[in-house]
Amino acid sequence: MAELTLDQTNRLIAGTLAEAARLGLPPIAVAVFDSGGHLKAMQRQDGVSFLRADICQAKAWGALAMGTDTCHLAKRYAQDAQQQGFLLALNAMSTGRIIPLAGGVLVSNDDGETLGAVGVSGAASEDDEACALAGIRGIGLQARQD
Repeated sequence: MAELTLDQTNRLIAGTLAEAARLGLPPIAVAVFDSGGHLKAMQRQDGVSFLRADICQAKAWGALAMGTDTCHLAKRYAQDAQQQGFLLALNAMSTGRIIPLAGGVLVSNDDGETLGAVGVSGAASEDDEACALAGIRGIGLQARQD
């Protein structure tokens, strides 16, 4: 089974932070999890609020747990009360580790194997996701984008 290396993880985080700087975003936090849902590395920029570290981890973990990018979870949440109830129940079951907002993105290799996930928090959710996508593509891996 293929896994993200620490070198890939660190380069992914660096690329994500570089994209945030390029876009002129406020400070962000970035977490990368391996395919088993274990934290591989996390960094938070100076000045980011302390809760962002937890949020970025929940975005990455939630993407892995549900097998889809968190932008899709956000769309489900917006559908109707039944989907909201489902996602709120998932969040409660996972002790707050699923956040239905964009910014949690699955990372895959060229064969489509899920290697892990990256989660970003600190800017608007769509900007968080854009930074994650840039970081993933910057190291030659694929975003699953189901």
